[in-house]
Amino acid sequence: MLELLTTARLAWAVGIVLLTFIIRFLQKLHFYRTVVKGLPGPPHSYIWGSLKSMNEVISKQPKRAAPQTFASFLKEEYDLGDYFYVDPWPFGDPIMMIFDVDIMHEFTVKQSLPKHPAVEDFMQHLGGPGNLVSSEGAEWKKWRSAFNPGFSASHLMSLVPAIVDDVSVFKDILTKHAENNDLFRMERAATRLTVDIIGRVVLDFALDSQKGPNELVDTFMRQVQWQKVGAQFNPIELIDFPIRVPMQHYLTWKMDRYIGKRLDERFATREGRGKSKAVVDLALEAYLKEVKGTTGDLSKVKTMDPEFKQAAISNMKTFIFAGHDTTSSTISYAYYYLNKYPDTLARIRKEHDDVFGTDPNTVPEQLKQDPRLLNKLEYTLAVTREVLRLQPPASTIRVGQKGFFLHDPKTGEPLPTEHFMLWPVDVGLHRHEKYWPDPHTFNPDRHLHSSATDTNNFSGAWVGFSKGSRNCIGQELAIIETKVILAMTLRTFDFQPAFNELEKLKGDGSGYPSDVEGLQVQFGEEAYQVQLGTAKPREGMPGRLRLRG
Repeated sequence: MLELLTTARLAWAVGIVLLTFIIRFLQKLHFYRTVVKGLPGPPHSYIWGSLKSMNEVISKQPKRAAPQTFASFLKEEYDLGDYFYVDPWPFGDPIMMIFDVDIMHEFTVKQSLPKHPAVEDFMQHLGGPGNLVSSEGAEWKKWRSAFNPGFSASHLMSLVPAIVDDVSVFKDILTKHAENNDLFRMERAATRLTVDIIGRVVLDFALDSQKGPNELVDTFMRQVQWQKVGAQFNPIELIDFPIRVPMQHYLTWKMDRYIGKRLDERFATREGRGKSKAVVDLALEAYLKEVKGTTGDLSKVKTMDPEFKQAAISNMKTFIFAGHDTTSSTISYAYYYLNKYPDTLARIRKEHDDVFGTDPNTVPEQLKQDPRLLNKLEYTLAVTREVLRLQPPASTIRVGQKGFFLHDPKTGEPLPTEHFMLWPVDVGLHRHEKYWPDPHTFNPDRHLHSSATDTNNFSGAWVGFSKGSRNCIGQELAIIETKVILAMTLRTFDFQPAFNELEKLKGDGSGYPSDVEGLQVQFGEEAYQVQLGTAKPREGMPGRLRLRG
């Protein structure tokens, strides 16, 4: 009898829990469906929200295409305007997708709204507590102010000789690929280069990942492979959760341990070292100022406060993550587009001849002697900006606020933001015909001030490094790196993409599955973006190199 009572009570308890869950689910479903109802957007239903409409569009795209590319096709499929709302709940919050510069400026420049909680979730393992990307308010201001000197133009110019040394290693690697006629992934090689460079800027340490294994770099690249895309775009993440989460925590622990040791070493040797603008030393300087302001006596400080140390580690990881993807993808896409547009390639090579002379082997020494030569590479900068226009790696996401309304630029109609993720879609802005004539064509002339269609005419529609106070702190470094790499390599190699040979690269440990089935073109390009941490060139930009005579 007692066993029957116990079983009945257990059944009642389980039933109550399930009923509570169902009621709560239905309440939230009703809430979100009501929030979006009546707003401009794709076809919307009470049961499915926008999921069926989104799937209709996503099913027509390459299966691993980056989510940031889908919004433009959603807009096109349903003939939507320059802003619209989608409802993917329960796989994510409702989203306001924005393709208009004036609307974007309202919440990124005129008033900088906070980052959406999804950003903090995304950065949990690639950054951590207190990181510069997802933090807000006083915490963000403290770190941004602390790190700004490390990314000043004058300091970055002083790093050019070290950058040249890393690029020389990269050039040697490319030379071997060319001599052996190897099939390789350009993005993987470029990533190791850019991580080595950011390692110098952040840790003042030679990671040398191009020369051999490095615990931090190898762990970081594995962490990127495990990074989430978003269940609304990749529902399989709901299934691999039991594997993904412990793996990410393990990799986070390894990275934290590595950087923590480096931070301890710098702290212990701080008195014997002069003034430094390495990011790791700027973090320590900020800490010591904080301690001195509290105690007035630094002589008794033997170790770092654990909370401060964790925030410093979080930002070291953040800089490594943010510093690797823009440049490595940009270099890969630059080689791709310049191969596709030989007249543009000839023009950028001529600029390098004009600035450095006709022997490319003299460039490293010239840059070490006078880094300011990079300022003369106007067309190289235009090529870089055009690559980032067509293939931007990431965009900002903000969270709407109660009582905060955006406005239709034509009618002035208030547009609700509360409960919405606000997404100024970089791909959508960069490929919008009202800002960019013939928007899908690679044309660096758009970015030359001497051109009738230069970037200044497009009202801030270029958002390669975001806008407003939360713009990218490392944008100047990314431009310098790209200029150095292109100046040192473009006249030595010819690059030929090799997407038709992807099967040969299967199982190479890169994190790319080398898909060769189904639709493999987007925006008319076979080198479309896939999601691997951020948006990267499909399958790592496979190709072969040839040495020029």
